Amino acid sequence: MANLSALEKAKFEEMFEMSGGYVLDFTNATFQSFIADTVNLNIYSDRGYEEHCSKANKLRQFWNQESDLIVGKLMNELLGYYDDYQTRIGISPTDRQTKLMTELRDITQRLIETNSDIDFPEREEETLKILLEDIRQSLLRQQPILVLDRLHTFSTKMLRQICLNHGISIQNEKGNNLPLHSLAGMLKKKYETEQLFESSFTIKAIQASISLFDEYNNVRNNQSFAHDNDILNSVEADFIVRTMANVLTFIDKVEAIGSDSVSKNQFETNHDVELLF
Repeated sequence: MANLSALEKAKFEEMFEMSGGYVLDFTNATFQSFIADTVNLNIYSDRGYEEHCSKANKLRQFWNQESDLIVGKLMNELLGYYDDYQTRIGISPTDRQTKLMTELRDITQRLIETNSDIDFPEREEETLKILLEDIRQSLLRQQPILVLDRLHTFSTKMLRQICLNHGISIQNEKGNNLPLHSLAGMLKKKYETEQLFESSFTIKAIQASISLFDEYNNVRNNQSFAHDNDILNSVEADFIVRTMANVLTFIDKVEAIGSDSVSKNQFETNHDVELLF
């Protein structure tokens, strides 16, 4: 639910002329399209929006179900649409409307400044970028259960690519791709061999992550929307997503450290100088 007071909602309702069940001059089709283009949500069929009701009530549902950032983003676009709407119908804003617009812009800015507090490794590969955007959109809508399947795919593709970068095989002797926990195990062995870590705690934590990845396989296959499953509760789904995101982010930082070490060694070899860092 977005952090909107009753007074703030009343001001949006006044601005968007919602008292009769409408939202400005939108039809059902244009309203659906506008929201989908802005926040990637089908206001008439997505989870939680199946109930048939007026456009005004759909917008009220949206306020009650979505996060601050998602609500702020849509409200900001609707305020922009309102400016264009007044121009199209040839009406100059009243003093009241001008004052409301200023207040509502401040409200949307406050909402937009709220963001997801879960970090994920950034990736340039197009498929991973698309998966990451989907993951972030679901988290912003406070639906971690929708993330479980996508994050599993993201994790698998990310670890496969890292293994390939190190010349580590991602297939077993039968030619089948290794599961997520096996990929993590291969990387853990490489990190140990290269002595990248300074504490025994880190080694043990990486070892524990292998069993976490194994359990994550089970959750993804049996308790997510990957298949026709009984779905995990949102509290545990959120915990799993945060835990796996932390592990992936750590691995990403370890890779960056390893890459920096290689670069420094190459510099020393090629230029025969002592680095000051």
